[in-house]
Amino acid sequence: MGSPGIARVLACIAFVSFAACSSGGGTAPPMAPTPSTFAIVAGGSMNMEAMQTFRFYPNALTVDVGDTVTWSFPSGEPHTVSLLGPNAAFPAPNDPTAQAPAGGTVYDASTYTSSGFQLLGKSYSLTFTKPGTYAFQCLLHKGMSGTITVQPAGTPYPAGNATATAGAAAAQAADLALGAATLTQFPYATGGAHLVAGMSPGLAAGPPTPLSVLRFLDGPSLSDTSVTIAAGATVTWTNQSSNAPHTITIAPVGAPFPNLPPFAPPTGGNIYDGTTLVSSGVLMPGASFALQFTTPGTYTYHCLFHDDTENMIGTVVVQ
Repeated sequence: MGSPGIARVLACIAFVSFAACSSGGGTAPPMAPTPSTFAIVAGGSMNMEAMQTFRFYPNALTVDVGDTVTWSFPSGEPHTVSLLGPNAAFPAPNDPTAQAPAGGTVYDASTYTSSGFQLLGKSYSLTFTKPGTYAFQCLLHKGMSGTITVQPAGTPYPAGNATATAGAAAAQAADLALGAATLTQFPYATGGAHLVAGMSPGLAAGPPTPLSVLRFLDGPSLSDTSVTIAAGATVTWTNQSSNAPHTITIAPVGAPFPNLPPFAPPTGGNIYDGTTLVSSGVLMPGASFALQFTTPGTYTYHCLFHDDTENMIGTVVVQ
């Protein structure tokens, strides 16, 4: 019989060999990558919501399967984050379904997914579970769009991600800075009876831009929100923004402002004497609305899209 010491050594060798085989040769299984979260800001504003940007900051990111993207909505102007999924087209802004969230918090391109209308500090998160490149857009603002590229889990992120994220705040500030230059483009006689109902760089004839001035203006200053006319004169408003709809809506004197949906049809005609509700209906970029005022008084009018949180309200003084 062999020595007890040799037997113990052989037993230890056998145990270690068995443990090594049982654990795949002693190599620990690779750890699953830890999911990351990325941030995108939807729009921005300044000057009491008068200046609004219609862009995502950044508007392109590359993430991995399992990662989450969170969009924040800092301004009073509503936006959506909407992804088509298998649908052929996005819902129109006046479609009631455009306002509501859809599709949940996970995106694999199998269903239409949307944040619904979001604003004033709200946020929206999506976790991406399938590789691919996915476009997203705001249903309310033409040209406000972006892409999320999803790589397999564990794939290194491209250097461009860090650059885009670091430059997001500077890009937003640069877009907002376009507001001052836009005001100098006021296209009518200052103090006249032709006003802008919103304006953007290049005015309505230009391509959609990331900046819009959400004010009724009678001159090249944010304080030019009132016009004075003689009884019987006509005021004309033209939407000189390339990227947002507006309305001219005025209630009867003494009546509360009506709770009309923004896409309500025109009502009341083109003459206002203080006794009827008048609304232009939706004024798309370049469209105009004229209203004759027959009775002296001071009349306040609103944009149905932008009066509550963006303060797009003007005054007509009739003498």
